[in-house]
Amino acid sequence: MNDRYDGQAQVCGVGDERLKQVFRPDSPFALHDILAVARQQESDAIAPDPRFVPAFRELAESLVEEAALTPVGVTVARRRLALSLANQLRVRRLVESGRVDPELYGDDAVFVVGLPGTGLRRLQRLLSQHPGLNIPSLWEVARPSTEWAPWRRDPSLVDPFECALWERPGGAAGRRPDPGAPCGDHLLLSYAFHAPSAPVEYRVPRYADWLDSQDATAAYTFHRRALAVILERVHGGRPVLVSEFHALRLDGLLSVYPNARVIRVHRDPMASLAGIAELSTQRRRAWSLRVDPRAVKAEWARRLGRALAGPQWYDASVGSRVLDIAYAELAEMPLLTVRRICEFMDAPLPSSVEQRMLAEGVRFEEDFPGDFSRDYFGTADARLPDIFRDHREIYCRHWGVGMAIQ
Repeated sequence: MNDRYDGQAQVCGVGDERLKQVFRPDSPFALHDILAVARQQESDAIAPDPRFVPAFRELAESLVEEAALTPVGVTVARRRLALSLANQLRVRRLVESGRVDPELYGDDAVFVVGLPGTGLRRLQRLLSQHPGLNIPSLWEVARPSTEWAPWRRDPSLVDPFECALWERPGGAAGRRPDPGAPCGDHLLLSYAFHAPSAPVEYRVPRYADWLDSQDATAAYTFHRRALAVILERVHGGRPVLVSEFHALRLDGLLSVYPNARVIRVHRDPMASLAGIAELSTQRRRAWSLRVDPRAVKAEWARRLGRALAGPQWYDASVGSRVLDIAYAELAEMPLLTVRRICEFMDAPLPSSVEQRMLAEGVRFEEDFPGDFSRDYFGTADARLPDIFRDHREIYCRHWGVGMAIQ
């Protein structure tokens, strides 16, 4: 095995022998093989949902043909696919047996959406202090269950291969996640292999383009089933789902959650592009042989430009069910903005909760590091889709801010 990969494995405390056991260069993502691994976690003989098999195959083929994965990258991708399929089987078993009725859950859900880099993770942490709101944690989205035992530290979630990401020099790809902390619910879509976050981790442009061309209704229908499984087990509080990836398919989300309220966070799209391109470059470097930052920027400029071309950013058709706020409001007046959000959700903010939020730290942090203005303006700006310039003008005019990155 190449010394480069061996060194990466040894950083994680994983030796060559274990890598050989799980790395299958001949067919690393064969569905029958992934299903066999998934059934070790979910023993029922229920079959995968045939509606999502094409999505699995598109993702698997794109990972093989486009992602240029290292052996560690292949192993991590295999494990993630198996976990997604195990969760799909688990949700299907609970719903189709009648133990969970999805119609009883999610009708009052609130979705907080916005392009990447709009402060959603920080806002999520502040809202999680409110006892009247129910924001799923990483434990819950990774292991949906209706068992009434307390959540346990599951050793299968602490995969030694995953630390290839979190232990990179300087922690450039982010901090190790806390399993008990609030988590983006977009992971529930990955159970159906409609994984909008996959292009962040891997170079899979064919899969991403295919996904963008699909009707998202079936995937969000399964999202609602998976959310019901979590909420059946964790009663109480209004469900609040926070994810920038919903912003890419807001039409599919609202078709399945017609009574949902939506909070849209707006920011200069140039800042969003800078943030997601930087994050995606760092994440891909953990798993792939070849990562070209310029190609990553171009890819995300195309994806975000396509999202901005849709009507969802200033569409008023959903009327009073939408609250629009600006990133500048969150950054400069986070506590006042949270009060507005809680009033919109009919969840008054007690003074004791405000004190907890103050303890959490209400000053917003940047969602991505570094000074990116040199790379994203000048000649680089001229190569961006026109929609970026148009949307920047709309954003700056609508929110009364200057043309500097906001």
